[in-house]
Amino acid sequence: MKPTIVIGSTDADFCLFARHILRQTGFETLLTTSANEAIAAARTAGVRGVVIDGRVANAVSACGSLKGDATTAGLKVIALVGANSSRQYADFINAGADESFVRPISPDHLLHALQSLSSLSGASQERLSCGDIEMHVLARRVWRRGVELHLPRLEFAILLHLLKDPGRIYLRHELASAAWPAGVFVDPKTINVHIGRLRETLTAVAPTDPIRTVRGVGYGLAVTGWSETEAPSNAP
Repeated sequence: MKPTIVIGSTDADFCLFARHILRQTGFETLLTTSANEAIAAARTAGVRGVVIDGRVANAVSACGSLKGDATTAGLKVIALVGANSSRQYADFINAGADESFVRPISPDHLLHALQSLSSLSGASQERLSCGDIEMHVLARRVWRRGVELHLPRLEFAILLHLLKDPGRIYLRHELASAAWPAGVFVDPKTINVHIGRLRETLTAVAPTDPIRTVRGVGYGLAVTGWSETEAPSNAP
C-alpha cells in the first residue's frame, strides 16, 4: 500500500496541484475541504501525513485534535499559512504542527517535507533503539527500560534525530534543523533547555544519563565504548 497524504484545502487548484506531484512521487492522496473531513480522513488506513491549509475554517483546532488523538498523533502535520499570518503560524506550531510553510509552497519544499514518510514505511525504520531506549517512530511512542515516556513534540524530534545515529555528536544547529520548522531561528541556548528537559524525562526512569555532551560542540547518545573524557555527561 502506498503511503497516503490527506490534503485539507478549499483551494481547488492547490488540491489538484498537490495530488499530481504527490502521485508522481509515490504517494496517494485524500482531498478534503473542511476540518472535520480532514480529521476523519486522517484515520484512514495507510495515511501517513496531513497537509492543512490555514484558510480552512478551524484548521488550527483540527491540527490540535490530530496531535491530541492517540490514533493520529503519529501523523506528520504540515500547515500552510499566509504571508502575513505570523499569529496563525505560531498557533499551528503550538497546536503541534510538525512544519509550517508560507503559501504558495513550492513543489520541492512540499516533497522535501514529506519524503521521510515513505522512507519510514519499512518495518526496519519503524522502531529505533539505543541501549535501554526504544522508539516506535510512526506511533510516536518512547520507552526506557520498558516504561513508556511521554515526550512533547520538540523533545521527541530531538531524541528521534539522536537515535538515527547513536554515538554521533550532533551540532546544535543540526538538532534545531531536525526539530524546528524550516526558517525558524533557534538560539543555541534553546537547544540546551530542551536537551535538559529530555534528560530529566529519561533519568526519571533510570539514573544513568544516556545523553552525552561535548562542550562547545553538541550532543549525542551514549554507546558502548565511549569514554567519559571524549563525551562528558554534563547538564547543558
